Amino acid sequence: MPSISTMLELISQLESPFITVHQERCILVRNRNADCLRCAQTCTSGCIHYDGEELSISPEKCIGCGTCATVCPTCALEAHHPADADLQNQALAAMNSADGHACIACAQLLDRAAGLYDADKVVRVECLGRAEESLLTTLAAQGATNITLVRGNCEACEHATGWACAKDVVETEKRLLEAWNCDVPVKLTHKLPGSMRASKDGYDKSKRALFAEDKKELRALGVKAADATIKDALGHTDEASVPARYMKVMEDGTLAHFVPDRRARLLDALASIGQPNDQNIATRLWGHVVIDLDKCKSCRMCATFCPTAAITKFQDADGTFGVEHYPGDCVKCRCCEGICPVGAIEVRDEVDARALLEGETLRFEMEPPIVERDQPHAIWHTMRTMMKTDQVYER
Repeated sequence: MPSISTMLELISQLESPFITVHQERCILVRNRNADCLRCAQTCTSGCIHYDGEELSISPEKCIGCGTCATVCPTCALEAHHPADADLQNQALAAMNSADGHACIACAQLLDRAAGLYDADKVVRVECLGRAEESLLTTLAAQGATNITLVRGNCEACEHATGWACAKDVVETEKRLLEAWNCDVPVKLTHKLPGSMRASKDGYDKSKRALFAEDKKELRALGVKAADATIKDALGHTDEASVPARYMKVMEDGTLAHFVPDRRARLLDALASIGQPNDQNIATRLWGHVVIDLDKCKSCRMCATFCPTAAITKFQDADGTFGVEHYPGDCVKCRCCEGICPVGAIEVRDEVDARALLEGETLRFEMEPPIVERDQPHAIWHTMRTMMKTDQVYER
């Protein structure tokens, strides 16, 4: 794994009009012992590459597909081609134009079908890896009768890793809708539905839509470029581009938390659909943290570094202390599992569907940590861990 300083330097190179980088959310930036390279494993263009030994970034290869943002559990990478809110608005508008049939298709297929489909009814994305569960669930909650993701020739596409991501998303979405008793079918196919076929003026409409989209993107790129030029001239620097060499520790001794907006949108959409069945579901989205208290050394580093506060510290008036876990905020980044010094934590796939909406937490009461008297550094480390502090530590 790359060091924190190396990761900071590399991830900052991804900043572009297509992607915003939130360094402080990156699992590897938060703790060097974490184990997450999903962006590199899924990148469709080779922009982010890990060969087993070295992580490399080639910004010029980025195609703006946003698949890296889909798989990033903490939304450390935020896509802007289009942004989540714009993509959702486009999808809802297209769904309404198609009488409830939501259709999202990859650019490769739509380029081949230019003039044959109604651009008002189909949402274009660079790769289907851009679609994710909060978008699909929102469409279902807003009255979709069908949700169709249309792929091109993914087997022969140079960006084929996005296809694997799309399959995972669709599988997760099916499980969610089934658990919530929602019968909206979600399909991944290689053909545009017949209802998306262009009318007589379809060719002109499609071409106009394509030109309009191109102009929109060029305007966005121009604004970004102009903004960057002005800031450079004035000596201003974006906060996201400043290396996060210092991370402020909060009052309870943990690093700052952030729950991805996508997670909030997803839970809101599920709540609007209704109540789920009383069942456990396994998806790519949530994890169920289990701590082996016989192994646990009570350091509570799991709570210190948890990016979303799915694991939090508690200390009662009677001296009882430990951590609590809320699966609804868990993004299954497995940071806690990777950094636990004694391997006491397991992140399981299955979570209680009802607990996600009801806010149920699991409580792990811990024993006071044992400190050997002949190890002064261990004593200092334990005191720093257990005490409340707002000190800023260099990472």
